[in-house]
This record gives sequence, structure tokens and C-alpha cells, in this order.
Amino acid sequence: MQSITLSYPGGATLMAGPVTLKATTTSGLPVTYKSNTPTICTVSGDQLTLVAAGECSYTASQAGGTTPDGKSWAAADDMSQLFNVLKHPQVIAFAPPDYVLSAKTSSVTLSATSDAGLPVTFTADTPANCSITGDQLKLLGKGTCAVTATQAGNDNYAPLSVQKFVAVDPLVLADGFDVATGTGVGSASNLSTAQGGGVAVNPWDSTLNTGWLSCPATHTVKNADGSTHEESNGDWCYHTVSSDGKTLTSALEVPKANFPTGWHTGLNEIDIFAPGVTAFASGGDTTGGVQVTTETALGFTMGITPGLYAAGKAIVVYLDLGKSSAGCNVELSTLVWPRAAGSVAYNVPLSNFAVTNSCNLAGVTAASVDNDIRKLPNPWDKTGSPTNIAAFNTALDAFKAARTSATTLLGSSNIVRVRLKLFEPNDTQPGPAFYSSSISVSGAITIQ
Repeated sequence: MQSITLSYPGGATLMAGPVTLKATTTSGLPVTYKSNTPTICTVSGDQLTLVAAGECSYTASQAGGTTPDGKSWAAADDMSQLFNVLKHPQVIAFAPPDYVLSAKTSSVTLSATSDAGLPVTFTADTPANCSITGDQLKLLGKGTCAVTATQAGNDNYAPLSVQKFVAVDPLVLADGFDVATGTGVGSASNLSTAQGGGVAVNPWDSTLNTGWLSCPATHTVKNADGSTHEESNGDWCYHTVSSDGKTLTSALEVPKANFPTGWHTGLNEIDIFAPGVTAFASGGDTTGGVQVTTETALGFTMGITPGLYAAGKAIVVYLDLGKSSAGCNVELSTLVWPRAAGSVAYNVPLSNFAVTNSCNLAGVTAASVDNDIRKLPNPWDKTGSPTNIAAFNTALDAFKAARTSATTLLGSSNIVRVRLKLFEPNDTQPGPAFYSSSISVSGAITIQ
């Protein structure tokens, strides 16, 4: 008697090419395959070809025979598997302007393409601020214009929608980065935006062996005789600015081979100052920055790697104000859960921000970053839909007083810096040879 063991062939999608079927027998005799659902999948030899979305069933058989050692084997019981064939995912390239000024234009021509070559349509999700006719986006009022590019899919490709935000007459915190000083190894505090705002990046992990919160190009190693020498940190941590100046990346890539089995910690943060501001004032309030009046949201585009997204890590977003007390600048923060891997546009309500450092100002209520902000649940499902938004809003209400204080301070003090901070680096989903905890910022950062 013999038996057949099958490997699961599922997970492939239409348009992805044949799948090699794999099976073993206790006899070692070869297996043959046939499709039970030829309208969904076909079989030729050990090659399974997916031809339509639906349920694919195939059967593996071994008719019996004699092996080289002289043993005779009876026919094995057939083994079958059933799995879903999914439509091939598509990618939509959609890059409307991050912001527009109504004094210069009243409409924008939209353009988007699908890698499937299928037509894309547009809808306006904020009718008070904008409308769409065909590919023409008409600006109706100041604020956030949410635009969705949709491709409905077909027999082979799954449908997809991509939402972007166009700020109408916003406050601009930053729009692009200086290319000349933007790329290098390790942490850096001498970068700048295209508008002259200071920029700092700090990708750091305790496995770097470089000291507390430090990611320099080298680290010190003690020799056997007590002397020391410098060794390179390699390409574990670095920062880059794209050639067009639009994207800044703070990269933290810990090699899997070096990952510790015991205690470890890390972070990755990007600090971006408002135009013309390079640091907080050493004494008193910091001047400059942008002042909120009728604006209601922070808009930015952030990118994370698939491994970091799969690890389920959230980003704390800070707004630091010019208001200072005893050398301490007031800090507001909230939590942003990535909606997907890659580059995604976010529109974060200013009402989500809570005071998390009051600098001991009288009459100001503060929340805790660790015990309040970082405990906000993920409002998105795997498709980026807000299926858990009610739980997120309930958690926000738990520190409503600190959020009210933030709203009050935003009305009386200027925003001088925005910070994106990953507290917990990726330690579960490997990349090709490392655990990636890289963060990027693309395009404009606006208050809209």
C-alpha cells in the first residue's frame, strides 16, 4: 500500500503564469495530475494553469507498480485539493498635485493609469470643496479635496480604488527636500527642505552597538589588548533624498543574521521644520512656522515597506508648537496606522491630536503617548477600509480633554515642526536579508 502527500498550490493569481504541482508518494513512484475544473484551471504534466476566477480542483494519482528494489505497490488512493483562484491585482499610478492655490487656478486636469491598461475613472469624495467632470477637477472651496481613482476590473484583473488628497489653499509646512545634503550613512541633523526648514533623521536600533539613540557611520570596538578601533556600521541605517527632491527616506535595515535573541529596542524618526525654521529657540517661544485658522487636517504622503506593514507597526505623528515654557516646547501627537504598504496619502484630522507634553502650562490637560496615543486601535482592515473606525473614535474620546487643550493651543500658537516616529521596529517579517523599518515622506506636508 502507498499514499500520496500534496503540497498546497494556492495563492497564485490569474495572469501570473503556470504553477508547478508538487506531490510525493511513500513508494517514490511518479504522480500524475488532472484538473477537475478545466474551465477554472487546466493541467499539463505537473503544470497547473489558472484560466478563470473561481474554485480550482485537481487530483493527484499514482497507479501502482514496481520500484527498483523489487517491491510491488498497489494503486494509491487519489488525493484532491480545492482552492480559490483570485483575479490578478492591478496597480494604479495616480499623482494629482498635493495642493493648489485658487488664486492661480480653478481647475486641475487629472491623469491616472492602470498597469492592466484598463480605463480609470475619478470621483470627488468631498463635494463641498471640489467636483469632477470627466478628468476635470473643479475647485469649489478652501480645505481638503479627496479624489478617488477607480478601475472596475475585468475577468482577469481585480478592481482597485486609490484615494488621494488635494489641499486647496493650505498652509505649507514643506514641499520637497534639498538634494545636495540629503543622502548619507546613519543619522543626520543637517538636512533641509526646499523651503529652508531644518530636517533630521534618526534610524536606530540597539543591535547597531553604537550607543543610545545614535546611528553614526562607524562604531567603536575594543581590542583584546584594551585598545579600540572603528568598524563600519555598513548599510544598516542611512538616509536618501530622491533625485527630484520629492522623497526623503530614513532607512533602518537590521540584518537577520545580526538580530538578537534577547532584549532589543529601536526607533526611526523624521523631523521636519516649517519653512525658514531650523531649530527651536533656545530661550522663549519659537517664531515663524504656520498658524492654524480655519484649517482642519494635516496632509502628507508616507511610505513604508511591505515587511513593516505586515509586522503591524503604527507611526506616532507629532506637531510641535512654538509655545515654550522653561525651554520646553509644547507637543501634540496622535497615532497613524498605515493603510497599506508603499506610498499612501494621509489626511489626519487636527482634532485627533492631543497635548502630550504641556511643559507645565497652567490649564492644559495632557495625555500619555504610551498609555493613550499608542493604544489607539487600527481603524483599517487589510483593504484599507475603515471597518474599525468606531473603536478608534471611542479610544480617542478617552482623552478628550487633552484633545480639547490641543485645539485651543493650535489656535493661539504656531506649528514649527512635524515628526513621524516609529517606536517599535520590524522584528517579525523578514525582507530579503534584513528586517526593514524604513519610513519615507513624499511631496508636500500641508495643514489644510
